[in-house]
Amino acid sequence: MNRKLIAGVAGMSLMVAGAGAAVVANGASNVPTTTVVKQKATLSMKPNRYVKDGMRFNKDVYVVKSGGTLKMRLTQPQEGPHSLSVVKKKDLPTTADEAFNHCKPCNQLAEAHGADPNTEGPPQFQYLEDGQGQNEPPNLDKPGDSGITGPNKGDTITFHVTAKPGTTLHFMCIIHAWMQAKVQVK
Repeated sequence: MNRKLIAGVAGMSLMVAGAGAAVVANGASNVPTTTVVKQKATLSMKPNRYVKDGMRFNKDVYVVKSGGTLKMRLTQPQEGPHSLSVVKKKDLPTTADEAFNHCKPCNQLAEAHGADPNTEGPPQFQYLEDGQGQNEPPNLDKPGDSGITGPNKGDTITFHVTAKPGTTLHFMCIIHAWMQAKVQVK
């Protein structure tokens, strides 16, 4: 091969390698540093048959960068409060009976939040993590991390995502146990 052809091939190789690095870099930069969890709500009924509550998180999977922020904002009027509570996947309720009557993480976290099971009153404080004080945003990295929004549209809770990249965190609303999703930390 002549020198011009070798130089041309080498130059093309560098351009292709550079393009590949740019794709990888752009792919990594596409991971959001702030993710917002919202809710959707629908309600329907058939007299003497059923009531169907379609209250849910607006996505099944959220993606956020490790070191970033996860916020939950109430988007529907008069539907709150809601919690964003990290639980083990095996503890997520999968039946109506579990969601309404036998939700172990719901009861444990509600009690930890200061909810009185004998009243409809709100919990006493917003966040839970390793004994942190009132209204201090916790890190979001393990089961038991939990926060509760206020009851009004626009109310927001914020978490600092400290889980390692590659972690999947399963979460639910302990007030509405059928509301379940997960966070993939990149």
